[in-house]
Amino acid sequence: MIRYAFYFILITFSLSFISVLAESHSSDIHPQVQKILNQADVPEGVVFDIETLDSDALNSLAPYVTEQIELIRKRYPGVDIAVVTHGAEEFALQKQAQSQNADLHAMFNRLVTDQSVSVHVCGAVGGLKNLTREDFPEFISYSDSGMAQLNDYKALGYQVVVINQLSEKERKALFDTPKEFIK
Repeated sequence: MIRYAFYFILITFSLSFISVLAESHSSDIHPQVQKILNQADVPEGVVFDIETLDSDALNSLAPYVTEQIELIRKRYPGVDIAVVTHGAEEFALQKQAQSQNADLHAMFNRLVTDQSVSVHVCGAVGGLKNLTREDFPEFISYSDSGMAQLNDYKALGYQVVVINQLSEKERKALFDTPKEFIK
């Protein structure tokens, strides 16, 4: 009898834990991604906007972005998806940083090769460190301007998912005092 009571408590606890886990996982859906998933019509495309002052930010943001892309792909398998990274975080994608960021490079490479996601870095921000197209791996698209690239996607009807965006003051600081943000 005690054994059955123990099993009952264990099963009840396990089911409660699983439901809490499922709820917490569903709350990880970005609000803009949730809106896209709730649409009846297939979007023209989706572009993720990443812009930070932290050169290490992509290591923590990339898994989240990948999860959001997978959710969109499940609902709309053929939709075009792009990622535009145009802040200090993009420096983690340069060839020179590949050994320190091997998992990050592998993750973005898989997005490009396996899921046909376009990944862009900003040439204006790259220029703060004298980087050119050749300083990034082949799977990365080098755009002259990340903001212009985002605007091009918007003009094509893409829906923008803002992961992180700098304020005007922060963006100005990045360009006025780049050494503070460049590793």
